[in-house]
Amino acid sequence: ELSPNGINQAIILGSYVKDLPFELDAIYHSPAQRTLSTTLAIVNALEKKPRMMDAEELYEATGNLMRAFINRLDDNFQNVAIVAHNPGIAELHSYLTRKFEGFVPSTCAWLLGEYESWTHLSENSCIEKQFYYPGQLG
Repeated sequence: ELSPNGINQAIILGSYVKDLPFELDAIYHSPAQRTLSTTLAIVNALEKKPRMMDAEELYEATGNLMRAFINRLDDNFQNVAIVAHNPGIAELHSYLTRKFEGFVPSTCAWLLGEYESWTHLSENSCIEKQFYYPGQLG
């Protein structure tokens, strides 16, 4: 369960995602209640509702499992969000960007990659366009 502060952070995160210059096709989230609550807060803030995808393998995933996960994403989805846990999500970000950021709950990184298929995402293949962390807005 999210704490009252966590609920507030998730709502603010939803507002941040709503203002990004693209629409999400899908949001993959771990089955943990807190990631589901965060995902719902994001979806509730959006006008166009993305597909919500429960992904068991995101729960306590290592960086290696996260890399394998993104390489198996559906190529019908161009813009996706992943709501997952540390340290796996921070390790995935570092792998894709070669940047090392601290990921506290409700952190969001907007990454841009040029690829024909999710299978082509590899080390240092994305550019970090924005990095949002709680307290930055609101």
